[in-house]
Amino acid sequence: MKTRQPSLIIFSVFQTMGLFNPHITISRAGIVHADRQNCPICGALGNYNGNSNKGKHILSKGSNGVLRKGQQHCPDCNTTFQVENPWLDIMINSMNEFVASQVLSLSFNLSEEEIMKPLEKTMTIMVSKSTIHKIISSSNEELEGLEFDYEIKDGFYGYDEQYLMINGRRAYRLVFYDLTTNTIIYEKIHYSFSKKILKAVLSEVFGDNVPKGFVVDMRIEYPKAFREVFGRKIKIQYCIFHLNKLILKEYRECLSLGKKVNWTLMHYYNMYSLFNIFYNRTYELELLKEFMTQHDNFRLNLTDDTIRHYVEKYNIKLKNAELQRKKVIEIKERKLMKAFRTILHDRKNERKRKKTTLEVRDVESARKQFMRIYGEKGIYPKKIQDRIEKIKANFEYFIASEGEVLTNNRLEGFFGASLKKFRKKMRRSLQSFSAMLTRKRLEQQGRTYFRTFTIEEIARIFAVATFFS
Repeated sequence: MKTRQPSLIIFSVFQTMGLFNPHITISRAGIVHADRQNCPICGALGNYNGNSNKGKHILSKGSNGVLRKGQQHCPDCNTTFQVENPWLDIMINSMNEFVASQVLSLSFNLSEEEIMKPLEKTMTIMVSKSTIHKIISSSNEELEGLEFDYEIKDGFYGYDEQYLMINGRRAYRLVFYDLTTNTIIYEKIHYSFSKKILKAVLSEVFGDNVPKGFVVDMRIEYPKAFREVFGRKIKIQYCIFHLNKLILKEYRECLSLGKKVNWTLMHYYNMYSLFNIFYNRTYELELLKEFMTQHDNFRLNLTDDTIRHYVEKYNIKLKNAELQRKKVIEIKERKLMKAFRTILHDRKNERKRKKTTLEVRDVESARKQFMRIYGEKGIYPKKIQDRIEKIKANFEYFIASEGEVLTNNRLEGFFGASLKKFRKKMRRSLQSFSAMLTRKRLEQQGRTYFRTFTIEEIARIFAVATFFS
């Protein structure tokens, strides 16, 4: 049998591929042979006899290459038998693992159909959608039931559930979040949810351990469910961020006229006085006072020349002088409200850079602020007055942590980062969705769910694919 030998030109290629192996022989036809073996039937030494398969591998479509495994023939009993070839098996397995790693690394952000494009465009790897589906499905099965270790500490834990549609069915994503270490300790999908299920999950996750307390949204069944599991002394802190979102939503509804929300600086001021109960928002309130003073002075000192300037600048079509005046005053107020929002945005970004948060009021200060607002609740819209009454009825839940932790923002941030709306539609089964969540947790812990390849390994894989083209 004529064999291929390394020349000066392809010496480095043989070295990269690991073909300086006394037990591996490459025929001129490109068949990979192992050592001659004894016949398993009569024991006679076999002869090389072509290849045993078509040699297709996962890179073959892109490289137009094959890896054919040599077979042998017994001259005595005329038997053809297969021979183990570790080098070839390892090489094909490496090729499969490399492509699988690329597919899995892309699967978190791309659909199965979208994964095909970057593989083909950047590496000319031709992989069918069905192959991609098999790779992902196999990985999903391996990740199913994977458990994560955690330790219950004497701190506050965030809890929330997220409503999803999986394959047309309503599902609930239940999450417990350690607010001290910023880690998920429990995350699972349930197709039904009730107080009984929540209690069962609490017992499963925490066992006999009793943490300091929980931060939850304002569903009325939470306090009773948690206390039936942990006792009446467990602290239940209502999320202030959730409360403020409700206040903003209800204020919008009160001020809406069709699709338009008719905000004024005074509305901003009254709303931020509510935000000022549990967090110190004195800066924002003082700024709004200053802007309202500016607006009043502008209105009182408004001249015909200023009105004409605004009419020309903003192309105001109104002909009536009084209507023009009202419109100019309205434009000025909108500009001041926009300036206020810009300042808030800049201050928020500054807090992020400095890794600081809003100043939390102590219990007595919060109680004092609320009682002042409660005494003046008549200045607020009816729906906001109802909200103030609900705060009064549940005030102890809003101060339960005594300022230690007031929000579930970190948990909400985890929800936002791990499940964009456009990706909800990509998950068609409970298994695939659960696997996606597991992969996210593995990434957060610095663990991989696919093999990582070195440059040398990648070079070897593509050298082999090119050599056997």
